[in-house]
Amino acid sequence: MKKSRVARSLKNARSEMKRSQEQLSMDFYQSRESISKQEIGERRIQPGMSKQFIEKYNNPWIALEAANEYIGWGITKLDGPAADTHRSSVWLKLEEEMEEAIEAMEKVRMINQPQYIQSFELQDLKRSAQEFADVIHASTIYLATLCENYDISWQEIWEEHQTKIKSRGYIMT
Repeated sequence: MKKSRVARSLKNARSEMKRSQEQLSMDFYQSRESISKQEIGERRIQPGMSKQFIEKYNNPWIALEAANEYIGWGITKLDGPAADTHRSSVWLKLEEEMEEAIEAMEKVRMINQPQYIQSFELQDLKRSAQEFADVIHASTIYLATLCENYDISWQEIWEEHQTKIKSRGYIMT
């Protein structure tokens, strides 16, 4: 089994916190061997373990990597050679992506029924959709960076968001 990004993130987070596998095993009522096998990719990290880790250590990156791994796509931490993950760079990137998305959105006309749009209109719609995917990624990276850098609870942010959209009648309770 190939080592997953969530396994790598878990190991990196544990190392950054200067916690041993033994200490982590006590936190999560698992054997040290089980933690080791999860970190090297021999055993898949279960959703419950990811959830406990996020709750206990407020690590948004584990949340993102776990969601990505379990559904097969999604937002991941930028860790490539071209990534600049300093909080001010993340802020600037989000601003840039939002401006590009607004420009793309302004070119889209959603007046006609979908079955009556022209091919050039479909291209504009696809470009707009891609720009908004970029905004969603950049927004999530921004939020995770805020939570990590300023010790804001990732979980509380999302719980408060859920409460807000429920209270406004946007989702069923």
